[in-house]
Amino acid sequence: MKAFQSISLMILSILISSCTTGFHSQRSVEFINKSDIHKMLYSAALAGSSHNSQPWKVEVSGNHVIRLYADTTRELPVVDPKRRELYISLGAFIENLTLAAGALGYNTDVKLINDSKNNSPIAEIIPLKALPTGYDLSLIEKRMTLRTPFKTDSIAGKNIKQILAVDPQHILYFPAASNEGRYIAQKTIDAYAQQAYHKGAQDELAEWLRFSDRDVKAKKDGLTTAGMQINGLSGFFVRHFLKPKDSKKGSFIKGGIEKAKEQALNCGGWIVITSTCHLSAAWMNVGRLYQQLNLICTQLQLGFQPMNQLVEEENFKKQVISHLGIDKDLLFVARIGYVDKVPVPVSPRRPVENFTTFE
Repeated sequence: MKAFQSISLMILSILISSCTTGFHSQRSVEFINKSDIHKMLYSAALAGSSHNSQPWKVEVSGNHVIRLYADTTRELPVVDPKRRELYISLGAFIENLTLAAGALGYNTDVKLINDSKNNSPIAEIIPLKALPTGYDLSLIEKRMTLRTPFKTDSIAGKNIKQILAVDPQHILYFPAASNEGRYIAQKTIDAYAQQAYHKGAQDELAEWLRFSDRDVKAKKDGLTTAGMQINGLSGFFVRHFLKPKDSKKGSFIKGGIEKAKEQALNCGGWIVITSTCHLSAAWMNVGRLYQQLNLICTQLQLGFQPMNQLVEEENFKKQVISHLGIDKDLLFVARIGYVDKVPVPVSPRRPVENFTTFE
């Protein structure tokens, strides 16, 4: 783990030091086993994304240069009009890819681009043969968004230190029992409620709900009952008797708000990620940080759940920035807490062949 952290810190210190990056016009590249590329992309696609939208497309050239594109058909224009969370999701994809490449014996030369158009790449990744890092790829497979209540026990100091060490300049931590933690929890609940009653947000969410087993199997994306931890009789009822449009009914909305309240009030603390840049490359770097933190929490048996409604609802974001005295932009919020057992991840993923073109 220490080796992984040192490597990750080195990569991130290079990436975050500048908000402007671009592609080199020509670079010599080694030919790489196609099965290794497939393994890297498989791990990359296990990254988290808003609504499990999986907004990535990949093009692998003959010499195994990996070009990553934003799949704008999978964007969320209502809750994410600036595509901030789309790029955070793509950053999480890149982080998983680089970790998997390291485990397989490759360094990755990553180049990001800020002014990408809809049909041009947002990142170029070149794997180069190296010694394996020893990173445990099972952590990527175990990582998940956990939506159940967590223990309210304080997070151990050594665990907080490990979390903050990823990037002390851009990561903040607030204990749930602190004034700041209670404030974040309440504003998260308020922001969730505001968004839940927004007609456009309701319609957008319904498009990504996969209630029936048929939809889950056919689309391999979106929010499923299992992924939302709606299990037992409740899960059976939703899968067999409800349609996504039913999520816009008052009873469903109120139930969602109550669940969000239970989540926000039952955790050990809050992680906040900030940035001074408002460019796509900076947002992708935030995504890399988010994915790193989720993986660390997985190793520490800490539940991890992004709760970004207060970032998406601009009025609440401004209040939180002011109250916490943050001198940067607030880009990401997650609750964490100890759990007795982390369940097996069940959110569906599109296969590599679905989002990748091999030239």
